[in-house]
Amino acid sequence: MKHLFVASALALSIPLASCAGFQPMHGTAASQTAFSDMAVTVGDGKDEGDRAAGYLIRQRMADRMSVNDKPTYQLLVQPNAQRIGLGLTGQDFATRFDGLVIAEWTLRKTADGSVVATGRSQSTATYSADRDPYRLQSTSDEATERAARALADKILTEVALEIAGLPTPE
Repeated sequence: MKHLFVASALALSIPLASCAGFQPMHGTAASQTAFSDMAVTVGDGKDEGDRAAGYLIRQRMADRMSVNDKPTYQLLVQPNAQRIGLGLTGQDFATRFDGLVIAEWTLRKTADGSVVATGRSQSTATYSADRDPYRLQSTSDEATERAARALADKILTEVALEIAGLPTPE
């Protein structure tokens, strides 16, 4: 019995020891340093849907970036959330919706406010319409969240490409 315990402990300790240097593939410190020199400001938009999408975009970007007290760049994002009805029934009720989140963004140098790059990105998440208004609202919110997360990632990719194309300071 004692030998079984020792063998089990040894078998379990080998994988644990080999994982001591484990580093996750996503969300590493190295991936955050690419955006450590940038601050993000998200506009309020025109209504509550835009503010909710903006909040979700800001949260997703905060997960991807590290904080810097004196950033070189300022990213300004203006969100716009929409809901588009698809697949109408005979009674003109939509059976599916597209949750569309669009954002116009501007990358500026913090020092002088000069515009480095601008862009417009969008992301769509489709969901089924439900006759129950509570479920419909829940699925609508979840679709907006999915679209906002995807949009934040898309904007950061586009900004990274713009920054990579800038001349290096001498």
